[in-house]
Amino acid sequence: MSGTKTALFSLLIGLTLAFSAFAQAKLKIAMVLPGPINDNDWNSVGFNGLKQAATDLKVEYAYSENVPDSDAERVLRDYASRGYTLIFAHSFSFGSATLDVARDFPKVYFMAGTATELAPNMGTYDNPDYQGAYLAGMLAAGVSKSGVVGWVDGNPAPNMLANLHAYEAGAKAMNPNAKVLHTFIGSWYDPPKSKEAALAQVEQGADVLSAQGVGVIDAAKEKKVFALGAMTDQNYMGPSVVLTSVTWNLAPLIKGVAQSILDGKWVSKNWSFGIAEGSVNLAPFHGLDKTVPASVVRKVNKTLDEIKSGKFVVPHDTSAVQ
Repeated sequence: MSGTKTALFSLLIGLTLAFSAFAQAKLKIAMVLPGPINDNDWNSVGFNGLKQAATDLKVEYAYSENVPDSDAERVLRDYASRGYTLIFAHSFSFGSATLDVARDFPKVYFMAGTATELAPNMGTYDNPDYQGAYLAGMLAAGVSKSGVVGWVDGNPAPNMLANLHAYEAGAKAMNPNAKVLHTFIGSWYDPPKSKEAALAQVEQGADVLSAQGVGVIDAAKEKKVFALGAMTDQNYMGPSVVLTSVTWNLAPLIKGVAQSILDGKWVSKNWSFGIAEGSVNLAPFHGLDKTVPASVVRKVNKTLDEIKSGKFVVPHDTSAVQ
């Protein structure tokens, strides 16, 4: 009897492993992106996260870049028709198109960036880099000599509003008298317009700029003021002015979603991976920390540790601004 039980147990283990390998082989991940994968910003984060997660999981992946809103549904539908089982719509504006396609492909899993309406086979994910924006605000106010810091962004989407409010809260925590200037340029990618808005903020006294769009760092270099990068480590864009960057690593989230499908535990919800999950962080200072008062560095690091541990929760405010 003992030998029979052992053999049966071994058979079950073998079948489980075989099923797991089969499920993993069948999992194919695709991502649809609104811009170029080499923008060192939103789209680079999406692509790099996809590639890393797929490599770690040893699954097939594909992507489409520079997809306008008008083509999103067609591209999503194409991937679903071709047997991709997990599809990321990596844009704030692809939600409706993703929902329409998800309803027609109930056996395919869809993930849309910050969607407001979900389906049984469609979830959403956000970018809680507002946690990092709070730290960036602390740094900006701590370094600023004028007491005026700037923020230039694309559109007032909920995620961006959360970032702005957190940036301002962090600045006020460091310097209650800090003034935060903000500009939404009305486009997710318009470097000349971003630079123009940043230059205008410098003219109003800002000596530290939060670069939420390409072009802001160019303005910082021209005016010799500090900048804080976003999404990726953007120090290389201005080695003498980019103090640090609020980075976003999407790989842990993509791996988490994919693994939940492989384990049969996926649920339709908002997946949010932040500082505690290793997705949001601050990039290295690349030697520029010598320009930051030691007391400011200590306060920022202390707050970072408290966010990681859950001792401090960054306020999540998406209210509209003037």
